[in-house]
Amino acid sequence: MVYNHLPKEKVLEIYGFVMDKRKEGLGQRSICRLVKKKFENGISENTISSWIFYGRKPFGSEKTQFKSLPKPPKEELWESYINQKQSAQKLARKYGVSTSIVINWLKNYSIKPRTHLESMNTCHIRSELSEQKIRRPTKEFFKMSKEKAYLLGVLCGDGCLCHDSIKLEIKYDKEFIKEFSRCLKEVYGLDYKYYYYPRRDSLVLYASSKIICKDLSRYGKFGTFKWKIPKEILNGPNEKFACSFLRGLFDSEGSASRYVVRMSSANKTGITLTGKLLSRLKIKNKIIATKEGYYALYITKRERLKSFKEKIGFTIKRKSKELEYLK
Repeated sequence: MVYNHLPKEKVLEIYGFVMDKRKEGLGQRSICRLVKKKFENGISENTISSWIFYGRKPFGSEKTQFKSLPKPPKEELWESYINQKQSAQKLARKYGVSTSIVINWLKNYSIKPRTHLESMNTCHIRSELSEQKIRRPTKEFFKMSKEKAYLLGVLCGDGCLCHDSIKLEIKYDKEFIKEFSRCLKEVYGLDYKYYYYPRRDSLVLYASSKIICKDLSRYGKFGTFKWKIPKEILNGPNEKFACSFLRGLFDSEGSASRYVVRMSSANKTGITLTGKLLSRLKIKNKIIATKEGYYALYITKRERLKSFKEKIGFTIKRKSKELEYLK
């Protein structure tokens, strides 16, 4: 494996730096920025993410990376593909390989792959397509709600929004991705299921819908340095929307211990607006600029933490557990 033609010793040095920063509670985007600043190289955010969340140590698979993945028995593929009419894409997710590899397996076993027309006519695909028929847009569809505010909060953190799709991939915290899925269904009437991706040992939710993406894009831009709190939430009169947005944001980017709730970001504008929104909810906080070039927001003291717990809280159980002592 090659990391931008860097020597192995340098890559391992960067890996150690990344893991140390992760222990300090920084997110992958902040760490990526620090790596580029300190080492002046172009190691991608996706690579850093694989180190942090999927336990992929650089060069750790040198002895096995050229070994082919085990092929399932012919009877198993026949049952799934022919009798159960499962798609090659679904089988690829099941075995943690690409769709083309599944197609090659079928051909090696003399199992004829379905044509595109035949694939579209299977009962599973017809069922999936019927679920993609979004309800007819109404005035309610475009209104702000607690569920939509939560979606926007997650998109400012861990979520990824493109012009025609949304993706959320996490390592742990099944309840987090489950809540994201629930909110999508509540707002847009579509049931997008998350699935386990064994190759990266992660949970993934992928929603392909230009209508949904167009609606969410109305509230602003999303990205490490671009995200801002939508004005409908920042200046709106409904505190429930503000609390729901902040819960989505802190589920994504926040951390908690017994005596502090913390959030860090390289986005000065975004984290400053977060501090203002918390203050509007009468939750005092403090923002510190660090030497590494990122910004950390802190909520300390018992009464402030109690107020955060009661008004905002976490969907993620392991974070929420840290505040259970506050009665």
